[in-house]
Amino acid sequence: MAIRTKEDLIDKIASDHVWRIKEISELKSLIESRTLSKSKKNVLCRAGVALLYAHWEGFVKKTGSYFLEYVSFQRLPVADLKSNFVTLMLKNDIDEATKSKKYSIFDKLTDFLITKQSNRSKIPFKNVVNTESNLSTKVLKEITWCLGIGYELFESKEKLIDLKLVGRRNHVAHGEDLPVNAGDFTEMAGEVIGLMNTFRNLVENSAVLGEYKRAI
Repeated sequence: MAIRTKEDLIDKIASDHVWRIKEISELKSLIESRTLSKSKKNVLCRAGVALLYAHWEGFVKKTGSYFLEYVSFQRLPVADLKSNFVTLMLKNDIDEATKSKKYSIFDKLTDFLITKQSNRSKIPFKNVVNTESNLSTKVLKEITWCLGIGYELFESKEKLIDLKLVGRRNHVAHGEDLPVNAGDFTEMAGEVIGLMNTFRNLVENSAVLGEYKRAI
């Protein structure tokens, strides 16, 4: 079902969010259980690092794609959109024109900018949010730009994301002997849930407040 209303968007995001939080919480409870040996907990903690990263990346990708679908189905006039959405619309044409190196090929872009501002927009939303299977802050910043939402709230979390979340996940994924204890996992779980909540709030606020529209 297409995401056409704010309610559709919020429901979709909530549905994706709730199962991720539940899974993280259940693993956290298991790790904190007194019935497991220390060695078993350490194995779960290492596996948990990969799981936390997977939920962070998956949530950003799903939520971002849902949001783009919502904005796309608003079918606003091109002139009413923030410039980042217009760029998404024109990216393929820009790529084609750049490869050709012919001035005449750029005329399609020029004509669009001059004559199509009142046309209904058609924003692509499939495969636009690209986490590059490595959701570092550099990649996250690009994604927030594509969505037209602020990155500022993530600036204080850059070391956490790049070193503790992405860095540890890469060590585990590459089979390296990186020790992760229950305290480390509990701290990371709380931080990842916080990051997901922040991203969710930014997207939902943009939809509810119409922040994807060009300021007049």
